[in-house]
Amino acid sequence: MVNEPATDHLMNAHATPAQALNFRARSLLAFVLEPSQPLIDWFAALDAWLVRSPTFFAAKPVILELAGFESGLKEYRHLLNDLARRHIRVMGVENPNPSLVGPHLPPIVAGGRSTNAPTIPEESAALSLEPPTTEKCNSLIFDANVRSGQSIVHPDGDVTVVGRVASGAEIVAGGSVHVYGALQGRVIAGISGSPLARIFCKEVRAELLCIGGIYVRAEDMSPQFEGQSIEARLDGDELKLRALD
Repeated sequence: MVNEPATDHLMNAHATPAQALNFRARSLLAFVLEPSQPLIDWFAALDAWLVRSPTFFAAKPVILELAGFESGLKEYRHLLNDLARRHIRVMGVENPNPSLVGPHLPPIVAGGRSTNAPTIPEESAALSLEPPTTEKCNSLIFDANVRSGQSIVHPDGDVTVVGRVASGAEIVAGGSVHVYGALQGRVIAGISGSPLARIFCKEVRAELLCIGGIYVRAEDMSPQFEGQSIEARLDGDELKLRALD
């Protein structure tokens, strides 16, 4: 008995039309950021800039220029995460160290042409320095310790932490920040533009305190305040600390 070939099956297979693929080219304006070390200082400067225009990078493509950036993979991932928390999404990198390229990391891009980036209008900067309105602000209460690597971002009002803020943790608030515990991480207050924002903590050992773009680092802080209950507030262009005990 001779089996005849399944000609119907073969004909049906050949009859399936090929899927059409459409390719397009599109030109987009991408912003290039050049991170520098120490990153804590670079982020403090970035946060001071974002106070004037908090949503400037929102929904915009961003490229990192890494030619002068010497870092391990762990610090690089922290950099990407810290940018994402500021609503800055990295679409690609230029001139990276080969160790910073791989799966689940931004791809290498090349061939871009420089152009003039838009600037923040002067009136926008002026608006950010106006006293806060009488509109009600929402407050966030975090009833737990803030662990290392954890970030709390609340641009719409005050943040109160009933617990400890560990080293490597970060609190970002539109208004004031209250920490009822040891503060070892970073606190950035007043990102809404209010010059009246303050930082209160029960025990200060902070890596960074920042209000309205003015900041003080741990190494710049007077030893008299270490471990003390303090208040930080703006006085003109200076961030001043005051012991509360």
